[in-house]
Amino acid sequence: MTFDEIVNTIIGTAIATITAAGTWLVRTVLTNQKQIALLQEEISSRDVRREEDRTVWKELKDDVKELKRDILDIYKHKE
Repeated sequence: MTFDEIVNTIIGTAIATITAAGTWLVRTVLTNQKQIALLQEEISSRDVRREEDRTVWKELKDDVKELKRDILDIYKHKE
């Protein structure tokens, strides 16, 4: 190997190492992937609970409407 080839190999290795380190830094340290994943899971579970709550509220509203109708029917029959 000539001196130029050795220098080119060292420079190529250094550039590859710097690129890999930069990529690792961005993916791991700056974005904190685990924290993001936990937040996404929490958001998903909240969405599920919110949908369940909406269903329960709708059922409650329907039950209240039915009770109102029943009460009105009872009063109508008494008169």
